[in-house]
Amino acid sequence: MSDVNVTVVGHVGTEPTLATSPQGTDWTSFRLASTRRVRDPRTGEWADGETLWFTVKLFRDRARHVCMSVRKGDPVVVRGRLTLEEWDAPREHPLPDGGTAVVTERRSRQVIEAQHVGVDATRGMVRFARVSDRADQPGGEAVAPPDPWDLSPGAVPGDASGALVEEGEKGPVPETVGA
Repeated sequence: MSDVNVTVVGHVGTEPTLATSPQGTDWTSFRLASTRRVRDPRTGEWADGETLWFTVKLFRDRARHVCMSVRKGDPVVVRGRLTLEEWDAPREHPLPDGGTAVVTERRSRQVIEAQHVGVDATRGMVRFARVSDRADQPGGEAVAPPDPWDLSPGAVPGDASGALVEEGEKGPVPETVGA
């Protein structure tokens, strides 16, 4: 059986948080909401359709990078392998005599084991910073972590962990209205 790979455009529904497995592997997950836009054929007006919810999971470096880059509400594009997680969950069911009975309920959720997560630049400005090991820097010494979003001339981009980063080609930074 082959894998089902999907690309989903949506918004981050929960804050990604970094966790470590008992084996020492970093991982993160977040909920992704994808709402289809539909046009009413009678009025011609556009409206929100049904929202599909996915759980997105990432491991190792990808998990760390996503936790430092993505926040609840951000528009994202996610590509990865679609899977279904199923489990049994106990649920209390009220009885006619006022008592309760515990019933086992089968539950499931759609999970995307993500290979790629990107902020959707069609909905706002994005600034990319490539992460490299601090050991690759001359001297390999620790330095105070620079602000990765500092746009002032001569600023050294970095990430929250203090690792120095290489920046891609620089382009003009547009002025923001009302800033």
